[in-house]
Amino acid sequence: MTLTREVLTDVAAIAAAAPRMQLRLGTAHGASVVVGEHPHGAMCVDGFRELLAAWVEGHEPRVETVDFVGASYVGGLLTCGGMRFFATRLSAQETAACLRERGDWPEEAHAVVREDLLLDVSVVQVLSSELDDDALDAAARDAQAACLVEELCREVSAA
Repeated sequence: MTLTREVLTDVAAIAAAAPRMQLRLGTAHGASVVVGEHPHGAMCVDGFRELLAAWVEGHEPRVETVDFVGASYVGGLLTCGGMRFFATRLSAQETAACLRERGDWPEEAHAVVREDLLLDVSVVQVLSSELDDDALDAAARDAQAACLVEELCREVSAA
């Protein structure tokens, strides 16, 4: 199944926010495009972001798979060592406000919000030196869910 523009935009923004991240984009024909700093890299992460920002409807890249090298990307959440990353359509200010409202946020977890003005998304990095992987995953998924709910509420109220 060809990935949507929204998914690829999230991937590009997350790749730019995650330190020295490299990814492989797979096509339906078995070819792969390496994005990032690598001897076999077809383009840098910023070039990938610019490509998606200039996307012309009807001329979509046919990307079937995304593989972040040395990390796991499942359900829009990148797991990279002791850090988790996800993208949201909220601005950085809206995202920060949404996350501050989380009453059950673990004190040991920290969230850093980076707005990608070129792609019109924000990337949230969730990290903690004190939480184990399961607790960090839970905190990141909770934050991701809160942002998704806020996005949906804004879409419904705008309709």
